[in-house]
Amino acid sequence: MRARVERRQRIWGRAARAGGWAFAACLGLFAAGATSTAAQPVDGGQDLAGAHGGRHRRDRLPKGTVWVVNRDEGGSLTIFDAASGDVLRTLTKVGAGAHDICLAERAGTAFVMAESVNAVMAIDTETLDVEAIPVTPGPHHCETSPDGRTLYVSLSAHTAAPGAPQLAVIDVDDHSVEYMMTSANVTGARAHGPSLSADGDTLYVAHDVGNEVTAVDLESGDIVLSVPGIVRAEETVATNDGHWLWASSRGAAKVLRIDLRHGGEPRSLTVGGEPESVMLTPSEHVLAVSLRTTATVVLVDTRRLSVLASVPLATQGACGASDPEKQGLGDLAVMSPDGRYVFATFDHGSGCVGGVSVVDVRTRQVVATWPYPGNGRPHGIAYSRRKPRFPVP
Repeated sequence: MRARVERRQRIWGRAARAGGWAFAACLGLFAAGATSTAAQPVDGGQDLAGAHGGRHRRDRLPKGTVWVVNRDEGGSLTIFDAASGDVLRTLTKVGAGAHDICLAERAGTAFVMAESVNAVMAIDTETLDVEAIPVTPGPHHCETSPDGRTLYVSLSAHTAAPGAPQLAVIDVDDHSVEYMMTSANVTGARAHGPSLSADGDTLYVAHDVGNEVTAVDLESGDIVLSVPGIVRAEETVATNDGHWLWASSRGAAKVLRIDLRHGGEPRSLTVGGEPESVMLTPSEHVLAVSLRTTATVVLVDTRRLSVLASVPLATQGACGASDPEKQGLGDLAVMSPDGRYVFATFDHGSGCVGGVSVVDVRTRQVVATWPYPGNGRPHGIAYSRRKPRFPVP
């Protein structure tokens, strides 16, 4: 596969030359993990792991837009104003089973994973015109490369058949599609959540089917890391220095911290029912985790490996007066670039109303909740700090 970005000296190459992990060959034979002592920056002058309280002001919500897809009702997309929660536009029929959304800001394109029709829908962020890119089977989650030129898409994420453990690799400019293997477990693993290293050289892939986290060298296409035994691995996020990789284990109700430099058995922390999205604040002192079962965002102190707070999303009563206390289900989440806010989707199942809750990471509370227009299951979510390029009625 041709290189997508200028190459830098890679963490993996250095580790291999230094006699580090025998990647993918000596699985489960690691020594005890180490703890990083390197100084790290803090978020906006605040150490969020120790901050709590303070009054929230509505006008402090970040400017920009929040893009949310609904996987019911033929697939729809609603674009919210990030600061006010006002609905700017809703597009219907953007692809049945619209499961996730990624933005390629440089190209001015939003990509919707239309899982039920085996297509990725490319939406022009200025005209809102839609183009279907055939991708099969079952495009599920996505990740945009740091240079904005490549989109990585997981396939057939929750079933061992059909397909193989692979990702679709889409050229953002010409929409051409290639496919890349992500695991040596061809019959038993399926890619679920892709994420990239800070330099864009390494792609980490969580496999829900197969219980595995792998890493792929994007220059060679080689699988250079395999960590087995992570039950229903959903998503990953790496630290900027390439030392640690965080992974959510939906089946074990845990997050795991994997030492990429020294190996060792991953350390884990129980966070609650079915963790999915994982996001690091800029200081990397706080990990935010969205939970499916209890519609909660959990904030984790990454240095002490402890739970700072569990913040329930404001989802009660959204499924009608007949069951006003019904708790919704959590879905996916995205963090503002400054690490202050988490935008998290929730739903109450088909035929009910879902929405977005905004969690203030510093005060550890929900500060806004936006209902999604109409019924359905809002799921995938993306944030853009840019002003809308499309006409706003």
